Amino acid sequence: MSHPLLAELASNLPAEALITSAERLAPRLIDARKRLQGQTLGLALPSNTQEAAHIIGRCQAHGITVVPQAGNTSLVGGATPINQTSLLLGCDRLKQIRHIDPIGYTLTAEAGCILDDIRSSAESTGRLFPLWLGSSGSARLGGLIGTNAGGLQVQRYGNTRELVLGIEAVLPDGRIFNGLHTLRKRNTGYDIKQLFIGAEGTLGFVTAATLRLFPTERGSAVAMVALDSAEEVLALFAQAKTTLGEVLTAFEMIDSEALNLMARHHPTIAQPFDTPPSFAALIALSGGETDAVLAERLTKLLLAAGCEDAALAQDGSQAKALWALREHIPSAQTRQGPSIKHDLALPISAIPAFVVEAAKLLAQRLPAARPVVFGHVGDGNLHYNLSLPASEDFASSETLANQLLFDLVVRHGGDISAEHGIGRLRIAAADANHDPVERALMRQIKAVIDPNGCFNPGVLL
Repeated sequence: MSHPLLAELASNLPAEALITSAERLAPRLIDARKRLQGQTLGLALPSNTQEAAHIIGRCQAHGITVVPQAGNTSLVGGATPINQTSLLLGCDRLKQIRHIDPIGYTLTAEAGCILDDIRSSAESTGRLFPLWLGSSGSARLGGLIGTNAGGLQVQRYGNTRELVLGIEAVLPDGRIFNGLHTLRKRNTGYDIKQLFIGAEGTLGFVTAATLRLFPTERGSAVAMVALDSAEEVLALFAQAKTTLGEVLTAFEMIDSEALNLMARHHPTIAQPFDTPPSFAALIALSGGETDAVLAERLTKLLLAAGCEDAALAQDGSQAKALWALREHIPSAQTRQGPSIKHDLALPISAIPAFVVEAAKLLAQRLPAARPVVFGHVGDGNLHYNLSLPASEDFASSETLANQLLFDLVVRHGGDISAEHGIGRLRIAAADANHDPVERALMRQIKAVIDPNGCFNPGVLL
């Protein structure tokens, strides 16, 4: 403990609240994609808001920067400390469900709570917390808020931003923002809590949040449909949206390359088609009706749309298998080898044209790359990834692919990040493609709340 800050914290905090051993720090210092290797003075793990405020206040006094870290699953380097004069601040020990109000449909949880545990706590009172993503067994609430996580049910329930009613956070100067209310209507000026949602830990340390709950879903139905083009995918989505209304919970798109990767690297996950189609749509319904009623409604949609090759899950295990085909695509890509990842936001109606134009553009400019296309059609979030042969120069290929796809997505009225954020890896792209007034306003807000640049420097801005 060579730095005075560490000695001071060690004398004022429980032993388990401060970690400095290289062995225990190692997994916290490399990003989820293993592209950034960080360094830090240590890792502080407060167990309550007052401890967090004390730690942050002492960091400010010593001129030490703070890097908040939750589940360390950022795909853009947003939670990796880059210099030795920083302190990692984790939310692992902030893991209490403080309150559940089933009548008011709210749940208040601390930032270290795992998403699966939040969902289970809500279910224990007959309520639903609808946020759902592939990393729900490891994702912590603080990270979900910091990145405005989306996931698989945004089409019906919205992003994290729509699911948060109140926030408690420690500011860079050590003050505590007590915005932890349960009110649905509160028109009293600026909605301060929204500044922390999607801020990627640059404005403070979220310690707890009050979340919206919903009625438990009585039934569900899931189907996967083979289609010939992205245009057919969009046409089916439009018909589903019109016909099914709010029971349409998710509508995902998967291309043939993604299904081929799944067959190669996850052969135990059964696929419903003899030959992977050009595109598949994964459709999920849920609501107050029974499984049988929702299955009938889904069947009627597929018949009316003329879908000739479709698999309707007959039970929960089959539904999980269909979802597994979608959820394990990223791990299949990892097993395949190097890949360039893009998390693109598009107007829903622009998705087919973008997919066609992107394929043509990449075939001309980066012919060795194989597009792997999947994503959330229901909210316009396309994961347009590129698999590369090991022989390719990854760095130059990524630079070119980013330039081509970011330019194209902006021309189609979209944006460079739908749910992964900006982090460290997308700052130059954000500066190049976003409204300069918007970027300037963000810097001004940062300067007011964090004038000394204490929190997560080099991230987002």
